[in-house]
Parts: sequence; C-alpha cells; structure tokens
Amino acid sequence: MTNRFEEYKIEKKNDAVTICRCYVCGGVIEIPEEIDGYPVTEIENYAFSALGPAGKEDTSMCGGKLQEIVLPKTIKRIGKYAFYGCSQLQEISFYSNISDIGAGAFTGCHRVNKLNVTLIKGEKSCLRELLLELREKQLVVLQGEQGEAKLVFPEFFEEAVENTPARILETHTHGSGMWYRNCFIETQLQFDLYDKRFPWAKEDEELDTVLEMAFGRLLYPIALSQEAEIKYKEFLTEHFEEVCKWTLSRKDFGEIQYLVKEIATEKKMLQQMIHIAGEQEKEEIFSYLMNEKYERYPENKEKEDRFVL
Repeated sequence: MTNRFEEYKIEKKNDAVTICRCYVCGGVIEIPEEIDGYPVTEIENYAFSALGPAGKEDTSMCGGKLQEIVLPKTIKRIGKYAFYGCSQLQEISFYSNISDIGAGAFTGCHRVNKLNVTLIKGEKSCLRELLLELREKQLVVLQGEQGEAKLVFPEFFEEAVENTPARILETHTHGSGMWYRNCFIETQLQFDLYDKRFPWAKEDEELDTVLEMAFGRLLYPIALSQEAEIKYKEFLTEHFEEVCKWTLSRKDFGEIQYLVKEIATEKKMLQQMIHIAGEQEKEEIFSYLMNEKYERYPENKEKEDRFVL
C-alpha cells in the first residue's frame, strides 16, 4: 500500500486539502486523513481518472491500475468523474458522511462489487447515491452502532424504449436492484423495507444472488424482524438441495453451520448434506457433518449408513 504524499497533486484552501490528481501506481490506495497537518476533505473532478475532460489519456495517472480505494472519515466531497474509467476498481471503503458525490463519479467502474461503509450517527448517508452510481450487484458491508450487517443489492439496468404512437422514449428499468436502492428514507437505509422486497428478488434474480441475500440477513440479523427471518428460512428450506450444493461449494463455514443448526432439522436433511459433501469430496466438511450426525442421533455405528469420500 502506497501513501507517499508526493504522489498526490493537492490544493490547500480554507485550512483543508483537496486531492486534485493521484499518481500512485494502482493496487490498493488509502487516502490519508491529513496532509501537512490539514484534513483531506475533497477529491477533485477526474482526480483518479486517466481520462481528463478533453478525453486525452494521461498514463501517469492512477486510472485503470486502481483496484481498491479507502477513503478517510474527513472526506466530504467527491467531484465529477473522479474515478472515471477506473476499470479495475473492485472495492470501495468509505464513511457515510460524504455529503456530495458529483455526477458520473464512478462512470466506467463496472467491476466494483463490494462497498465497506462505516455509518456516522446523526449524519446524512451517501450510500444510496453511491449505489445509484454503481448499477452492478453490490455486497454492502455496514459497520454501525448496532454491529455489522451484510446486504446484497442486486444489479439493475435501464432501457430506452420508443413509444411510437406518443412519439416519445420511455425508460424501462429491469432487475430488482432499483427497488432495493429505494429502501431509504431521508438517506437512511430501512432494513424493514429491504426485507419486504425479498419476494421481488426471488422473482427477478439468479438463485446464487438470492441465497447471498438470505444468508447475509440471517447471519448478520441487524434489525431483522421475526417475520422476515421466517421468510428467509422458508426459502432455504424450499430449495434445500440446491442450497446445500451452493453452500458447500463456497466453503463458507458460517453458512454451513447455520444450515446445519437452523435449517437441517430433520435427519434426512442432514444425511442429504453428508451425501453432497461426499460427492464434492469436501473431507473437512464431511467430517464435521458426520460428527454433527452422531451427536444429534447417537445410534449404533454398525447401523449407520456408510459414506465414502
């Protein structure tokens, strides 16, 4: 991680610093809170973009080499097209108290898939504004007073369709992503609205996306109502075999444990998980599941079905 201040072109004004250009050579960049004793409060237009307003490429700029950006708590403004064309950018970490995000700030950043957000109590949140800039599926990791939450916001895209009789173009929105980006009231995320949109996600999204959403809410149940919890669990139960194959292939032990403890409440379900683990040759998971079976159903091992990896 490179943080040498000489690799930034800065401007000092009103006892604060603006990042005007970044020449750090890609990878992970963490913007400092202070430079020369002044707080870093703004990122100027095109600051990280190799493509300036004139459309000419400046290869000395960070641009397409940037993979992850970490913004400090002091940042209040991100200028227009600040990260335009940062095509390798995948992860953004920031505080929610950014008050101004310029138009097109993340244009061309189609690989971004994870947002790490620290919520600041009493401050307006910029999360929805950023999610509208980033239309691809996003994993949002929230850190706040209540703890950690993991939310998946599906992708959406807009299509211009000609209404010939009226001689106008109509904008049609596809995917449940826009519905989820409207789960905010006065810039604050509403967990209950997020959960109420689950039926739409089941209808519009691929199974893996829906499973990520369900496990995210169940494993990190910030403000999760009993009614919403039941609906997420019902979905996992209804698609149990597919859920098992998906979960075991990911090797996320937290998801596997939850599936065993909360969903696989019948012996045949646990046996099904063991069988799938054997088929996938997941030795460690297979061993865990067998131990769970023996603890839950302490029968004579000679009578147990034999599963061979």
